Amino acid sequence: MLVVIALLQLTMIGILLNINSKLKPRDYIADAMERDRRIREEREKKQQMELWSHEASAGSRDHS
Repeated sequence: MLVVIALLQLTMIGILLNINSKLKPRDYIADAMERDRRIREEREKKQQMELWSHEASAGSRDHS
C-alpha cells in the first residue's frame, strides 16, 4: 500500500514539474515595479486634478 502511495506521489510530482517547465518564467520584480509606477502616476494625476480644481474654485471666488 505504501508503495502505491509513493508511486502516486512521484507521478504527481512529475506531472507538476512537467507543467511548471512549460510555463513561461515571470519577472515578478519587473511586474511589481510596473504596477507601482502605474499607481504612482494615477496618484500624481489625481493630486494634480485636485490642485487644479482648488485653483479654479479659488479663482472663480476672486472674480465674483
